[in-house]
Amino acid sequence: MTREAAQEFPALRRDVERVIGTLTREEWMMDSACAGWRIRDVVAHMAANAHEAIDPIPEPEGAPPLPSNRERQHDVRVDRRRNRSIEEILEEFHTYVPLFEQKLLAQQEEPQASVPVTIPTLGTYPTHALANAQVFDYFCHLRHDILRPYGPVDPTPAARALEPVSQAALYAAVQWMMWGLPQMQGSLLDETVTAPVTFEFTGAGASVWTVSRCMDGGLSTGEGDFGAVRVISDASAFVAWGTTRRPWVDHCKIDGRQELAVPLLDALDIV
Repeated sequence: MTREAAQEFPALRRDVERVIGTLTREEWMMDSACAGWRIRDVVAHMAANAHEAIDPIPEPEGAPPLPSNRERQHDVRVDRRRNRSIEEILEEFHTYVPLFEQKLLAQQEEPQASVPVTIPTLGTYPTHALANAQVFDYFCHLRHDILRPYGPVDPTPAARALEPVSQAALYAAVQWMMWGLPQMQGSLLDETVTAPVTFEFTGAGASVWTVSRCMDGGLSTGEGDFGAVRVISDASAFVAWGTTRRPWVDHCKIDGRQELAVPLLDALDIV
C-alpha cells in the first residue's frame, strides 16, 4: 500500500497553489521546461486531470476520438483549454484539485485500493498507486518545469518560498517511476538490460532499486542491491533525467562496468 503518497499529495498541491497564486501575467505565458507547454498549459493540464477524474467532460460533438496514447490525451486536453483565460484555468484548478485529493485518499481503502487500473500505453497498476502518480506529476511540474533552475520562474520571492521536499514525497515519486519503468517503453527498453542494474538514489527520496531482465521476457524492478553495476544519483535529479528533461550524464555516477548501464540510461524515458 502507498498511503504515504496520498498523505503527501496535499502538501504538494499547496506548494503549487502558493506559486501559481503569485505568477504575473508575463510569467503565465512563459515557456515551461515541459516541451511545448507554457506555464499556463502546465497548470491547465493539472486542472484537466483532476476534472476528468471527478467529472469527466463529454467529448465535443464531431470531435475525433481521443488518441490511445496517454501523453497525447494530455496534449489534446491542454489544446482544448488554450483559449481559456487564466482566471478560468485557476477556477477549474481550485474547483477540482481538492476533490481529486479526497479521491486519492479514498482510493487507499480496500477493496478499491487493490483493483487494477490500466492507463493507456503506460501500464497497469493497483488503484492505490495513482496517488504516487500524482505526487510524481505535481513535484515534477512544479520543481522541474515551472521553477528555476530548470523552469523559467524565479522561486526566491518570499511569497513563493517552499520548504524542501520531504523524504516521503520524493520516495513516492521514485516508486511511481520504478513501477512504471518496466511497462512504459516495451521491448525497446528491455533490450538495453543485459545484466541487473542497481539505482542508488540519494538525498530526499533515498532508496535503492534494481532493474533486472525477466527469464520470460520484460523487465522487473524491486528494492534492493543486487545489480552487476550501480548508478548513483540524487532522487530529485532522477525525476528530471529519468523523464529526459535533463541529460543523465550530468547527474549520474556509474560504479562498475559502464557498458552495462549506459544503454539503459540512454534509452530511459519515464512518463
